[in-house]
Amino acid sequence: MTAITGTNQKELIELVKQHFPDKGEVEIRKMLNQCQSEIVRKAPGIVKRSDTGITSVASTRFYDLDSDILEILRVELTDSDGNYYSIPRVSLIPGTEE
Repeated sequence: MTAITGTNQKELIELVKQHFPDKGEVEIRKMLNQCQSEIVRKAPGIVKRSDTGITSVASTRFYDLDSDILEILRVELTDSDGNYYSIPRVSLIPGTEE
């Protein structure tokens, strides 16, 4: 899931600090991201769903995605015969050891 970024996050952090001056920026950022996740989980109908076609490249494991993507529900590949294959969910962070 993509975190809140840019000016919007800075504005939200400043707003929270006005009401809770003892909270640090890292703690506020974590809370904002948790709130975003909770909203997506509880109200999926308000989030736009779409199919995104990405052309895969041999030996490429990670791909850059649009920053508007909040959650990936499913990944499917199509072979040359038109058969679909579902890819299991991966929680590995790019650049980390397996």
